[in-house]
Amino acid sequence: MTPGTNCPDDRQVARLLARLCDSEADVVYFPVRHHSPACAALLSQWIDRQRPSAVLIEGPSDFNPHLAELRLEHELPIAIYSYFRGEAGNCGAYYPFCEYSPEWSALQHGTRAGAVVRFIDLPWTKVSRDDRSAHRYADAELRRGRYVQALCERMQVEDFDDLWDKLIESHEQLALTDYFQRVHSLCFHIRLWEEDIRSGDQRREAFMAEQIRRTRADVPGRLLVVTGGFHSSALAARLEGFPCPGILADAEEPDGGQGRIEQAGIALTTYSYERLDHLTGYDAGMPSPGFYEHAWRQRQGGGRFSHQPLLTCLVHELRDRRQTLSTADLIAVETSARALAALRGRPHVWRRDLIDAVTSALIKDELEYGCPSPLVDAVHAVLRGRRRGRLAEGTRLPPLVIDIRRQLSETGLEMERGTREFEVELNLLEPADLVQSRLLHRLRVLGIVGYERTGGTDFLRRDDLARLWESWRVRWSPEFDATCIEASRYGTSLPDATGARLLEVAGAHQRDAAAAAALLVQSAQAGVETMSATLLDQLSGLIHAEAQFTGAATALGHLLFLFCFDEAFGTTSLPRIGTLLSAAFTRTLWLLELLGRTADNDGRLVGGMRSMLETFQRTAEPLQLNRDEFAAVLGRVEQDAHKPPQVRGAAAGILWTLGLADEEQILADLLTFADPNELGDFLAGLFALAREVAQRNPRLVGTIDRLLLEFGADDFQAALPSLRLAFTYFTPREKHYMLTTLFESLGLKEVRPLAALRVDQTTAAEALAIEERVFEIIAKYGLAQS
Repeated sequence: MTPGTNCPDDRQVARLLARLCDSEADVVYFPVRHHSPACAALLSQWIDRQRPSAVLIEGPSDFNPHLAELRLEHELPIAIYSYFRGEAGNCGAYYPFCEYSPEWSALQHGTRAGAVVRFIDLPWTKVSRDDRSAHRYADAELRRGRYVQALCERMQVEDFDDLWDKLIESHEQLALTDYFQRVHSLCFHIRLWEEDIRSGDQRREAFMAEQIRRTRADVPGRLLVVTGGFHSSALAARLEGFPCPGILADAEEPDGGQGRIEQAGIALTTYSYERLDHLTGYDAGMPSPGFYEHAWRQRQGGGRFSHQPLLTCLVHELRDRRQTLSTADLIAVETSARALAALRGRPHVWRRDLIDAVTSALIKDELEYGCPSPLVDAVHAVLRGRRRGRLAEGTRLPPLVIDIRRQLSETGLEMERGTREFEVELNLLEPADLVQSRLLHRLRVLGIVGYERTGGTDFLRRDDLARLWESWRVRWSPEFDATCIEASRYGTSLPDATGARLLEVAGAHQRDAAAAAALLVQSAQAGVETMSATLLDQLSGLIHAEAQFTGAATALGHLLFLFCFDEAFGTTSLPRIGTLLSAAFTRTLWLLELLGRTADNDGRLVGGMRSMLETFQRTAEPLQLNRDEFAAVLGRVEQDAHKPPQVRGAAAGILWTLGLADEEQILADLLTFADPNELGDFLAGLFALAREVAQRNPRLVGTIDRLLLEFGADDFQAALPSLRLAFTYFTPREKHYMLTTLFESLGLKEVRPLAALRVDQTTAAEALAIEERVFEIIAKYGLAQS
C-alpha cells in the first residue's frame, strides 16, 4: 500500500513536518480535531502563555462583523447558522460550538489575551456548490482513506474515534510537543494518501491562506492559525513555498458560488448534544459529547479522570427506564472496564472501555440476534448527555424569527419557557380562528416545533365537510428558537418563507401531480398569499406531464375542492385555480381513454371518474368545458372491450346521469356483461356514477333480476362478491325501494321482509351451490324418488 500519486520525497515531508511542529514560529499552525477536549485544553494554555497578536480560526469569515455576539452569556452548545436562498435552492449550514470546542477556546482565550480574533474560512455561500455538508466542522476527511484503515489495523483499534482516543484524547499529561508531532503527522499522512482532494477543500484553503497573508501584513507579531488538522499542511505549503504536489492542487477563484443569491444571512442558534453526537447523525467531531464534557471538566479542575460518576449516571438512567442494574451487575461492569483499559494500555477507564464492558458483562442474547438492547441504549444516552444550549438576551435574530414571535404574540399563541401546554380548537368559519389556523399551518410547513395539529377536518380526504374545524396542541419546546432560525433560509417574512418551503417540497415531486396538488391544499390552509406563481406554474407542468390516470384524477379532486367548495381559505373561483382545474380535467380525460384492461381495479379509477363528473357538473359553464368532447370520450370508453368492466360501467353511469345516454343504451350495455365475473364490476361502476337514476329505473332492476336467475349456483357464487360491492353504493332505504320496484314489476302487490339469514351471505351462497351440485348428481344417476 502506497501514498497517493505525486507525493513529495522523504526530505520534503521531514521539512514540512518540522515546520508544522514549530510552536515558537511567527506563524503557528495549531491543528485541531473539532470538539476535542485535549485540543481545547492545550490550545487555551498556549494562547495564555504566548499571547499571540492575532488568532485566526477556521470559521465563517462573514460572521466577523458579529463576533461580539459570541462574547454574550450564552449557554452552550450553540452554533453559527449560515443560510441563503438562491438559484440552487434554500441552503443552510452549522458551525457548532460546545464548551470544549477548540474553536470556542480560541475565541475566548484570544479575546482575553487582547489578540485580533477572526474567522478565516470561505463563506458558506461560496463553498456550498462544492460541498453541501450541513455541518461545516466536519471531519469526514479524517475518517476516510487507506491510511486510517491501515493505521487502525496496525494499532488494533476499531475505528478512527478509537484511534484518536489512543493517540491523543485519553492521555492526561500529553505535552504540547508530542501533541503537535502526533496530530500533524497523522493529518499530513491522511492527506498525503488521499487519491483526490476535493475542490471545495482546495478553494477554502486558498481563501484561508489569503486571509492569513492579509493579517500578517496588517498585524505585527505572532499569528496563531487554528484549523482542522487536515488543512494545516496545505496552508503551510501555500504560505511558505513548500513543494508538496501530493497535498496541493490549483484552486479556482472563490467566486460564483451558487449563482444569484436572493437572500442570505448568518446568525447564532441553539444546539444540543443530541445533534452534536455523530452517533445520531452528525458527521463531524467527537462522538458521545456528554462523556467528553465530563473529561473536559475533570481536566479543567486539575484532577485525574474518573469514570465512576458516569457509572452512577448509568444506574439512574436505567432506573428511569425501569431497568434494574444489580450490585453484582455493577461489579461485573466495573471489573470488565478496568480489565479492558489495562489490556489496551490505559491507566484509566475510557469511553470504549465502558461501552464494551456493558456489552460483555450485561448483554446476553439481544445483540446476538440483532435486537436492540435497552442497556446499550442507556449507555449511549449517558455518554451523549442531554445538554441544550440557550442564546443570551440581546442576541441578534433573523427577521423571520422576529416576524414569527410578533404574530404568535398578536394571536395569543406564544409560549414562554416553562409554560404548560394547552389545546386550541378552531372554527374555520370564524375570522379570528381562521387567522390562528393560517399562522399554525405556516409554522407546520416550516417545521417549527411546539405546534402540533391533533385533529379536525381532513381537507385532502374530504370525508366530512359539514363542520370545518381544527384542534392543535401548543407546548413550549427547547428547539423552538433553533427551528425558527433554521427556517430563515426560506425568507424574511412568514408568508414568503412558507411559500418558498412549499415550492421546495413541490420540487421533490417532479413526477407526482397528485402530491403537488395536495401541497396546493396545504398552501391554501396557510393562506392564499403563500401560493406563489412559481408553485402554480410547477403544478401546471406536473399536470401536463402526468402519465397515470389516478394521479391526474387525484389532483383534479384537490383542485375541484379549492375552486368550488372551499368556504374557509379563500380559493373559491380564483382564476389561477380555475386554469389548473381545466388543465387537470383535460389531462384526466385523455388518460382515461388510454387505460387498458389491466389497469388496477382498486376503486381509485371510479373515484377519479366521479371527480370528472363532479367537475363537469359544477364548472362546465365557467370553465367552458367541451361537452361534446366529454361525451365522445365517454362513449368510446363505454364501448371499448379493452377497458375494465368497472370503468366501462362508470362511463355509462356518467353518460346516463348527464342525460347523454338513454335507458335503452344502458340496458343493452348491461346485457353485454352477463358473464358472472364481469356483471358485478360493471354494476359497481354504473351505480357509483348513476346512483340516483339507477335506483328509480324498474327496467334496470328487472334486467338485473333476469340475469341473476339465469346463473347457476356456481356462477352466482362467483358473481356474489362483486355484486355485494356494487350494491354498497345504496343505502338500506334505497335498496328497499329497488326491491319494491322489482316486486311491483313482477305483479307482487304485498312485499314482506325476507327472513334474516342465520349465516353470512357467502356461506349461504356456498350452501346453495353445494345443494345444486347434489341435485345434479342425483338426477344424473337416476336416484330421485318418483
